[in-house]
Amino acid sequence: MLEELKEDIKQFNDTLETYEQLETEDIDLAYDLAKQSLLLANRWNEIMLDSAKYCTLVETSRTLFEKWAYHKYRILMTMHEFSRVTWRQGKEEYKNGFINEE
Repeated sequence: MLEELKEDIKQFNDTLETYEQLETEDIDLAYDLAKQSLLLANRWNEIMLDSAKYCTLVETSRTLFEKWAYHKYRILMTMHEFSRVTWRQGKEEYKNGFINEE
């Protein structure tokens, strides 16, 4: 279970690094990030629900562990929302670019 948590943390950090590279013109990356961050947010929600099991593994209080996991969840949801909006705006600009060429 601890190895699983370490992998979850690694995935969170990798996604955060990718998010830092997001440019508004890169709608494919924005789409991928919107999906990935939502899937990871769901996983971190599950981690919060299992906080009683995890807090003993990392030797901390349940309250502190839940706050820590919730913070990760909120970051992922914010990343999802921003990436989704970036993707949608980029898609509209791309579509409108072809319409204006006609």
